[in-house]
Amino acid sequence: MSALLGQASRRARALLPLLSSLVLVLIGLLPLGLPHFGAVAPALALMAVFYWSIFRADLMTMLGAALIGLFLDLLGGGPLGLNTLILLLVHALGVSQRRIFLGSSFLVNWSGFALVATVTAAGGWAVVCLLHWTLLPVLPLIGQWGLSLAIYPAIYWLLSRLERRYLRSLAPI
Repeated sequence: MSALLGQASRRARALLPLLSSLVLVLIGLLPLGLPHFGAVAPALALMAVFYWSIFRADLMTMLGAALIGLFLDLLGGGPLGLNTLILLLVHALGVSQRRIFLGSSFLVNWSGFALVATVTAAGGWAVVCLLHWTLLPVLPLIGQWGLSLAIYPAIYWLLSRLERRYLRSLAPI
């Protein structure tokens, strides 16, 4: 019985990256009552997938990144598949570059996130402009990018605490 409970606990903890990312998606979509906040809301899902793809790539899989992106696409009202594609690319980048980030300081990680946030914001904006066949305002994009960079340290801190508390005892799968 004890072994069965231990195995169930291990499996539940292995879902932490996916579940914490989905919670961040929901938090990012909360209506806060601030005018125009939806247009500049920070890219919390991007932060989560970036973090987990580097620090627990064994638990943040391509399927997990795709599910988070699809969840964001369905709830966020944007073009279906755009966030899914972006998060899959971020996952692939995070996994492929994790050796660089794992041994580096937080500033290197933050700089990497800044680069990823810049490229994904510009790329997503360009795709939406092409889909609507018009140039969309760039100020909300800059606002979202700046807010995302500003709160990334807090999200990094939160996810690293979750990882230390619940996942350090789980060996990579």
